[in-house]
Amino acid sequence: MTMESRGDPTAREANLSDAEALARLRWIWRAVERDEKGDPERFRDDFATWMADHEQTHVPYIVEAGGSAVGMAWLAVVERIPGPELWTRLSGILQSVYVLAEHRNGGLGDLLIRHVIDGAAAKGLDYLSVHPSPRSFPFYRRLGFRGSGRLLFLDLVAVEE
Repeated sequence: MTMESRGDPTAREANLSDAEALARLRWIWRAVERDEKGDPERFRDDFATWMADHEQTHVPYIVEAGGSAVGMAWLAVVERIPGPELWTRLSGILQSVYVLAEHRNGGLGDLLIRHVIDGAAAKGLDYLSVHPSPRSFPFYRRLGFRGSGRLLFLDLVAVEE
């Protein structure tokens, strides 16, 4: 544990060494808060394997407070159909954004998603989309996401200009 992780909250791109913490957050969200069924040990082990198998397409981000992971977000990177001018075209889908209940409404979600936005822009993605819960629409709109219906978008090309 670094001194930084004991101080102010931090957000960062996660990696396979964070698999257990990410599996724990996902388990709390889905099994504890939403009452989904499963075996926690098997889920943890299988989750690490899933992460390794999907590391090229699903980039995890983590927010830490007090030296432990308290939130996560996933950036699903989607390769788009090539164009005549730009062969490689990428977009992203923001998925599985979650902050532990006791850490919500204190700015950690904002810190986390701003870090994901910066990471997506650095990876050359054109835009991000998110399918927010009804409760989180205002949160994403404050961060610049726009759209109507059940899907919001953030133009990353405009962010860089």
